[in-house]
Amino acid sequence: MDLAEPNDRVTHAILEAERLAPDSLEAWAAFRVVSKLEEAIAELSGVDDLPADIARVGAVTAALSAEEPLRAIRLAERYIAASASDATKAQLQQCRDEAEKRLAAMRVPTVPLIKYELRAA
Repeated sequence: MDLAEPNDRVTHAILEAERLAPDSLEAWAAFRVVSKLEEAIAELSGVDDLPADIARVGAVTAALSAEEPLRAIRLAERYIAASASDATKAQLQQCRDEAEKRLAAMRVPTVPLIKYELRAA
């Protein structure tokens, strides 16, 4: 399968994402696009080839850059099961571990309890 066009699209998307202010909402959205494009390339590629492994790692790292640790974990688990290369599996496991740390560090905002009484008008 010819991956020239999808590779061009992901390269352009990476360049766009890297030009944005780090940790901005715009950068997160741009890296989300990169992750989805890398995921599509991984789907189009064969299981045992280098472009697939590169795309798998790219999809997971872009999900991390998009501040989507849960997506990164899901992708990493799926790709660890599908990857042929031990080196790629190790990279994906490192990314998964990082995503787990980020997910654990996230604080869910709490809403303070407000007491009120309803009175007839």
